[in-house]
Amino acid sequence: MNGKSFIWGVLIGGTIAGLSTLLTTPTSGAETRAKVKNAKQNIQLTLEELKKEALIVKEQVTQAIEEGKATVGNMSNEVKVSVDLWKNSIKPHQESIQQSIAVLEKELENLERKVGKKASN
Repeated sequence: MNGKSFIWGVLIGGTIAGLSTLLTTPTSGAETRAKVKNAKQNIQLTLEELKKEALIVKEQVTQAIEEGKATVGNMSNEVKVSVDLWKNSIKPHQESIQQSIAVLEKELENLERKVGKKASN
């Protein structure tokens, strides 16, 4: 639900309920006018309070967004540094493993040749 439409619904519903209550009560015209004036003032105060609160919420959301952007940026940099460190730390092992695999492949080829020669003899 949209926050604006909810607030407007509350305000309009409250106004209608207040006015219908005021207009259906058995009071004199002066009393009714005084009640309507009082209700109007209360509604205006409520609107001002809602406006102030909405501005505060807007500022808080803006601040949260800015902090989130900064945090994501910092996190991104930290992840990049961590990945680079990890790559550098495994590089010697990776090269060693690749060399070992190359040696094993050569030995396997030699064995296959020897087995092939013995089988043909």
